[in-house]
Amino acid sequence: MLSAVRNAVKSPIALVIVGLLVASFALWGVNDVFQAPGDAITTVGGERVTVSELRINFERRLQTERQDNPTLTNAQAREQGLGDEVLGQLVLNAMLRSQARSLGIAASDEAIREEIRSFGAFTDPLTGGFDRLAYQNFLRQSGQRERQFETEIRNDLVLRQMTGSLFEGIDHPDIYRSILTRYLGEVRDIEAIVISPAAAGEIGDPTDEDLQQTIDNNPQFFTAPERRAFTLVRMRPQDYLTSVEVDEDEIAAQYEFELETGAIGTPATRTYTQIAFQDGALAQQAAERLSNDMSPADIAAELGGDAPSRLEDRQAFQVPDNAVRDALFEAAAGDAFAVETRFGNWFAIIVEAAQENETPTLEDRREDIRDTLAQAAAEDLLYADLGEYEEARGNGFSIEESAVAAGLPIEIYQAIDEQGRAEDGSFAFGFFSEPEILSDVFARPPLIDGELQSYGDGSFYAVRVDAVIDSRIRSLEEARDDAESVWRLQEVDARLEDIADEVLTLVEGGQSFSSIADANPAYRIEQASLRRNESSGIFSQQVVGLAFSLDIGEAEATRSNASRSHLVLRVADARDGEMPPPDVLAQVEDFLNQGYRSDIDSSLVSALYREFDFSAAQIETDLRDQALGVVDPNQLQ
Repeated sequence: MLSAVRNAVKSPIALVIVGLLVASFALWGVNDVFQAPGDAITTVGGERVTVSELRINFERRLQTERQDNPTLTNAQAREQGLGDEVLGQLVLNAMLRSQARSLGIAASDEAIREEIRSFGAFTDPLTGGFDRLAYQNFLRQSGQRERQFETEIRNDLVLRQMTGSLFEGIDHPDIYRSILTRYLGEVRDIEAIVISPAAAGEIGDPTDEDLQQTIDNNPQFFTAPERRAFTLVRMRPQDYLTSVEVDEDEIAAQYEFELETGAIGTPATRTYTQIAFQDGALAQQAAERLSNDMSPADIAAELGGDAPSRLEDRQAFQVPDNAVRDALFEAAAGDAFAVETRFGNWFAIIVEAAQENETPTLEDRREDIRDTLAQAAAEDLLYADLGEYEEARGNGFSIEESAVAAGLPIEIYQAIDEQGRAEDGSFAFGFFSEPEILSDVFARPPLIDGELQSYGDGSFYAVRVDAVIDSRIRSLEEARDDAESVWRLQEVDARLEDIADEVLTLVEGGQSFSSIADANPAYRIEQASLRRNESSGIFSQQVVGLAFSLDIGEAEATRSNASRSHLVLRVADARDGEMPPPDVLAQVEDFLNQGYRSDIDSSLVSALYREFDFSAAQIETDLRDQALGVVDPNQLQ
């Protein structure tokens, strides 16, 4: 694509067209030019929800979900309704933006700049100012243009203005707060007979019928994921570093340039107060008084000097008089002196703060400069190869032929899954370091050479899917060992469940916990006093939740999530606890706030959908599927 454009602009006619395009960019704005009219999944109240918007937000949500579930695939996320959930939120946001526009609510350019500058990731750790390089790196890594990101910030600010006022001033009745505080503060004394896996006894060997039934009943454990084979061409700056040598003269020249431009080090500065006099003797008297901590304003009034002026963090070049400059930067903090200027008048000056020059030496900077220059040279080599590759692609070559023409390595991967694992479970691709590539591999149709894509920090890749192996349930021979492990676990669990039911019957018949536990070495008794949001050892949060649903003296059989053991649980007593700790009281307020917010949210959503008369029929399903990476539209119901 790029080389096709590059070849086209060699003609005089194309140059005229490009000139007109540039003029249109200047007149109408670049962002409008690149807004494809046909990429709206839906339009609500004049506000568009685009393919790129859904794709970016779905990918963000997917990455968030993978923090808790690293093996979650795109297809699984879609089946769980994640894509529809993200689209629903984007539609709701579009409704709110439309309402904001009709009410005249907007975010100014200055508000957007302040919002972006407030992000900690864009703050220079040395100066505390805005780090534009960090901002640009973020945009490159997230695959967004600056205008696109700023539009996202603008929309977010508008939505905050729209919804923020809905939740201000919420006041909860004290009775609700009192009831909820007592509810969360309640303590229950819990006891349990713990039945360990040893109580299950010996487990024999399964038959093939047992194992096949285990596979059939638990397909989630025995399903081989979809795998894809692909051909990949990558261009990464780090791959070129081994071909780069940085000359010592270049390092020295770069260091001198940094010195001259003030790019390194902390320059010397002075903060001082000065009083102007026409007479040198008066200036000397004023300097003596300044050294004795007298008020500059009082000194000026008594001696007839000009009103004092205070100058903060001045560098040498900011002091216009050479004599004043020399005296200032020879003085230390607390020094007071009188100095004659080149115009014949005098200053009485006291130095309040002094920062001396701290400039790193060439030796201090050598390795950093070497790395910077090497990186720049590597990028030059990369872009030279990129140009040759794109020229070959523009001439109709395949990605392999183009790679050969540019001297680039070709990587051929046998079938792997979305986590980069081969059929034997070994990792064949660095999924965790370069997830963008595998995500693209599993989103694109097979047998089509992909265009060059940017990713990471200045890297590029092109990929073609060569084969797709569909997801399937493994055969008994393939899954025998795993099936036997699952079967044994389930057999033990089933036996423990039967034993727990028998023990429960004994408890309900009046036998004591101690007599039952003493009769079997695989049993033991554990006790705890817990609030409903607490857990302890064998008493997992789920077990504690069950205990708070029982009456005092009531018993119940259950399994412990904290181990493979089963329990017969009983509530011995229940009582009001002491005043809950601050974190529990905070939960009370959060719960009340969330309850009110949920009610308001529900009412708001219903009102907006009625206002805009919106339904699923207004969604372009083909574009939605494209944004969510669906190859076969039948995968998404």
